[in-house]
Parts: sequence; structure tokens; C-alpha cells
Amino acid sequence: MHVVSREEMQAIDRYTIQQIGLGGPLLMENAGRAVYAALAPALRKDEKVIIVIGKGNNGGDGFVIARMFLDSAADGEVWLLPDPLKIKGDAAYHMKAFLASGGKIRNIREEPEVFNLNISEADLIIDALLGTGFHGTPYAEYLSTINRINQSKAKVVSVDLPSGVPADGQPFSHPAVSADLTLTLECPKLAQFVQPAARYFGTVRTLSIGIPESAVYQAGVRRKIWQKEDVLRTLPRRDPFSHKGSHGKGLLIAGAEQMPGAAFFSAKAALRSGIGLLRLSVPDQIQPIVASHLPETMFMQRSVLDFKGLSGIAIGPGLGRKPEQADLVRKVVACEGIPCVIDADGIYHLSSMTELLKKRKSPVVLTPHPGEMAYLLGMTIGDVESSRFDVSKMFAAKFGVYLVLKGKNTIITAPDGSQVVNTTGNAALAKGGSGDVLTGILFAFLLQHKKTMDAVCNAVYLHGALADDLVRANHSELDVLASDLIEHIPPVLHHLYQNATR
Repeated sequence: MHVVSREEMQAIDRYTIQQIGLGGPLLMENAGRAVYAALAPALRKDEKVIIVIGKGNNGGDGFVIARMFLDSAADGEVWLLPDPLKIKGDAAYHMKAFLASGGKIRNIREEPEVFNLNISEADLIIDALLGTGFHGTPYAEYLSTINRINQSKAKVVSVDLPSGVPADGQPFSHPAVSADLTLTLECPKLAQFVQPAARYFGTVRTLSIGIPESAVYQAGVRRKIWQKEDVLRTLPRRDPFSHKGSHGKGLLIAGAEQMPGAAFFSAKAALRSGIGLLRLSVPDQIQPIVASHLPETMFMQRSVLDFKGLSGIAIGPGLGRKPEQADLVRKVVACEGIPCVIDADGIYHLSSMTELLKKRKSPVVLTPHPGEMAYLLGMTIGDVESSRFDVSKMFAAKFGVYLVLKGKNTIITAPDGSQVVNTTGNAALAKGGSGDVLTGILFAFLLQHKKTMDAVCNAVYLHGALADDLVRANHSELDVLASDLIEHIPPVLHHLYQNATR
């Protein structure tokens, strides 16, 4: 499933209409029918439904939905904001079809008080005011209508995206429809994954409207959502004749005197995620404590670090920010020939030596949260959050790294600019130690997958799936600990691996 910008979606529509020959009215018909089909199973007899329609193609989708409601047991009512004479093109085509089918239109401008009364008594509001064509600030009459929708107690369903939200997710301060459900058409839009826009979508479902995959390909879209079938397709299968050395010989440099837990979380997660051999380097003072909980791990003293014979290195969790730790990060970045993962305090130290990344030929994976990303770039966290796709792509391309920008809907970017959005995970992961667990899973996967991007995407997916499964079963978003995530790796990975190897 691809994620598109406003411009890309317009190019996809244009190619489908002009080159493939599926006309605009047909795509609009498909869109309206898909939305109605998604809503129909839950409709009740005499349920009061108000369809609010604007001027553009989103309004045209609304007329198709309204026509479907004519044959429904629900009580559908159509309210149009602009003058009907200003409805043009494909939207006008479907407005005429709606009227010819016996439909009636009421105008918000002409009956504002009746509209306000009826919308306050509605059970369901379908928002077809503004779509992907919208940009800037809505006109005053649109803002007023959006406010009336938001004041209603009815369930609000937005068509394609909530009215007032820019499709590319640019920062905005004007009111936008706060949807309970957004039925997005064909491809998720960037705004769905960027704050503040993402807060307006509610639950999101993506509906096919019959656009061929070739149209998406022609538009050059290089963003997609990583789904379970992608994990099953790419999860490595173990050769029955393999040995422990076949699945990665890794060194994890982590932990400080005040933070032994971070090293434990990352190491344990790596072991649970299939790494063949793991060496761990922690300060001498905490080695006995950590070692007592990790009998499967070998240890390497910080003072005699030796990278010979390794197939990968991870550095950063709980490392600490003392200046002498920067030398460890510099040594790892300078180690050519094997991949590395840099997280947490490792990223802090890396900020002063990013130019070294350009000299590396082997894969480097960075896993910053928005605060660490802002520190790396000298930006504010707000700047990062409002342009997550762009800053990720810029940094990954400039320094030739795989970048995991963590957060709700983590974005993974390859050096070539291709991007993946992960949709697993929940707010339970917003807790100390969960990032250390991700580093361990990612490190183990990196040493077992043939392709770096597959390894990173699968690790992020699994990490989020652990939290989802825990909350779905017997945890809340409040009580999940890093240790719970680790102990839940076996059942979730078992499920994925069993399905992948059938």
C-alpha cells in the first residue's frame, strides 16, 4: 500500500484518466460506492444521516454516496455549501445523476439555522467538503461549517481526508474536521502520518477505487506501508544445516554505571530475536550484574575492544554522554566492512562527527526519536514532527544511512530515498527501555536478513506488534514494561515465523 503526496495523487488520477482511459466520473462512482459499501453494514433503519458537500471532486464523491443513500433504509439528507451553479466537471455530472434519481439538495447558505438544527440532531455526518485539492486556509463559510460539524455529537466520517487538513500535512492553525473515521481513497496521504494533521483522522480505513498499480508506478511513488505480508515474505528462513555463526556474530556496546538496564534490554532482545552469537561490552563495574541475567552472552572489556571476526556492531543504549564515549562511537563508525546500528547516546555523540558517515561503505542504521533527530539537524522537535518525511529523506540521502525516525507511525528511510511507514505499535511504547529493545531486535535482524531495508522494517514492525499484542491481550497502554516486550517476543515471533515458513 503506497503513501502519496497531494501532487502524486493528482498525477495518479491524471494518468488513470488520460492514459489508461478510466474516466473521472467512473473513478468518482467507484469512490462513492466504496465509501457507501464501507458504511452500509452498520447503518440502522431511520438513522439520521447528513451528507455535507463542497465544491470540488470530494463533493462529487459525496453526491455518489448520497445517491446510494436514496435506496437505503437510513434517512439521508444532503446539504450543499456552494451555489449549485458553481459545481463543475465530474462533480456536476454526479450532482445531476443524484437529482435525476429523485434526490433533493438543501443549501447551507440559504438555510443556515435549519442546517444548524438538523446537524445537531444527526446520528451520522459524512464530510465531503474538502479533499486533496485543498491547500491554504478554508474560506470563512467553510470554517463555519467545519465548526458546526465538530460541535455535533454525531459520528463523523470524512471522505478521503478530514476537511481543512492539507493532504501533505503542512502545519496549520485553522479549524479542521475532527473525524471519528476517515475512509481514505486508494492511497493513504502524507497528512495521516504527520502532526498536527494526524490527530484529525480518527480511525482510518483505505478503500480501493479501482486505480491500476501501473498508475501509481508511473507517478514515481517511493513510499509504502509495511504490512504483515511484507514481514512474512522477507523474514529469513533458517537453513537446517546452519550453525550459530551463520546467524550473526555481533558486538553490542552499551550501558553505563548508572544505566545497566539499557544494555540488558538490548542484549536480551537481540538474543530473543535470533542472533547467533552476542558479545556485550559494558563498564567493568556493572558487568557482574548484567552477566548474572544474561548467561547466553559473552563479554568484551571496553579497554580491549576488538572488532575482528564480527559481522556487526551496535552501540548506544545507555552508553552515557561523557566525552570519552565519543571515541567509542568514532571507532565504530570508522570500522569498515560490517554493518552497524547507532542508537540513543550513540546518536548524541555522532552529532559531532556526521561527516564520517559519508566515508562508510557498509550499512549504518540510525534510530533517533524526534528529539534526537532535532539535535542531529539543529532543528526544533516541532520542525521535525511537521516534516518527518522530508527531514528523514534529506538526512538519509546526505549521509548514506538507513534512518529509523521513531514515533507514532515510525518512518524508515533508505539511502536511495525510498521510505516505509510502520503502522504497528501504540502509546505503551512511550516508556524508558522500549527503544533499547528495538535496538536489540534490529541488531539481531540486521545480521540475519540479506537486505538491510527488510531487516530494519521487520524489526520495527515486530517491536510495534509486541505492544499491540500485549495491549490487546491483558495489558493496558500504561503498564507495559520493556521487559514485557522482551518476554513477548517468542509468541509473536513464533506466529510470524510459522506463517512465513508454511
